[in-house]
Amino acid sequence: MISSSFCYRVGIAGAGAFAEFLAAALAPLPSFHLTAVAGRTDEKRRRVIAAYHSRNPQIDGVREYRQAEELINDPHLDIVILTTPPHLHAPLAKRALETGKHVLLEKPGGLTAETLRANIELAENRRRALAVNLVLRYHPLIEAICQLIRHSSLGDVDYASLHNAVHRVANGHWFWDERQSGGIFIEHGVHFFEVGRHWFGEAAKAQGFALHEQNGTRPRVGATVIHENNGRLVPVHYYHGFTMDPTAPESTHWHIHTKRGRIVLDGWIPMQLSVSGLVSADEAAYIDALLDAIPKQPYADAIEPMRHAADRLAPPVASPAAPRIPYERTITLSDRHGWYEAIAQARFLDFCRLIENQNERGLVTAEDAAADLALAEACTAADEPSRVR
Repeated sequence: MISSSFCYRVGIAGAGAFAEFLAAALAPLPSFHLTAVAGRTDEKRRRVIAAYHSRNPQIDGVREYRQAEELINDPHLDIVILTTPPHLHAPLAKRALETGKHVLLEKPGGLTAETLRANIELAENRRRALAVNLVLRYHPLIEAICQLIRHSSLGDVDYASLHNAVHRVANGHWFWDERQSGGIFIEHGVHFFEVGRHWFGEAAKAQGFALHEQNGTRPRVGATVIHENNGRLVPVHYYHGFTMDPTAPESTHWHIHTKRGRIVLDGWIPMQLSVSGLVSADEAAYIDALLDAIPKQPYADAIEPMRHAADRLAPPVASPAAPRIPYERTITLSDRHGWYEAIAQARFLDFCRLIENQNERGLVTAEDAAADLALAEACTAADEPSRVR
């Protein structure tokens, strides 16, 4: 990944908490110049602008709009970042593309894969860049697991699960109105479907469920997806629960079970990777070298050392007769917020490359985002599971 050599005039439409985070995270990048913000209230807009100025105090004059459409019509913008609720993603992206803007969408990019794909086609016809802000694959721990799976370092994957338990969103928030959010899998789960597709292959089958509460919300959802890669089937269970008390710590865990061991990844922003199992001496050396390449400090190009190590290292040829020894190692990172900012920066810089070179596809493509959204739709159940009698 390379830094952009251009400075883009960026408008952010939607002035919520994520817009505030993004303005601060991207402010240090020379390619990012916050030029306009759209939000319903003066207070929200000014919080986003203040977050930007906290990291880039030299630049003033950010224009303010109350409506996203007003920002989109600003002729002095190169890029529009849409951080509005999901039901507005598709119509606002369409309008921005029609006015000649490049568009970076907060996930999911639309309520349906069909509407997202329509905007992908429009972007191609208008020669504009379009991407969805799916960031997890820019994290080096995600890339490390990809390499371990790809080379069967612990044997083939048999089964995996994702457990994502987070704080309950306040009652009355648009998140609970599935006409606006699409539901948990669409609004939130696409992040993890993107990782699952990257690790285990495309989805061949999917079935989901949702559990209702008395207030009409569906805060607990789950799905079993059968992923397929080169003819090998891997069942993966995905669970998301927005039920936790605000004082309790949130938890996100991937568990990947293989023929000869297990891989565990902790954190919504991944912060700890544990690898254990039976391996040959050559396999142990390979895994150690790969894990040694993981950067300990966050920065936007942090997956590049992983890729270079993977290119440089020759995976050992598996031999059933080779003696195997127990292997166990854990990598723990620090500075969670710094890593979140780093992967957001990596996503934006990757988006800039799409603008600058029409032959670029990017690490996470718009087509990837559409496939993630299609899978989220397939897993979004209308009712809770039938009772077994």
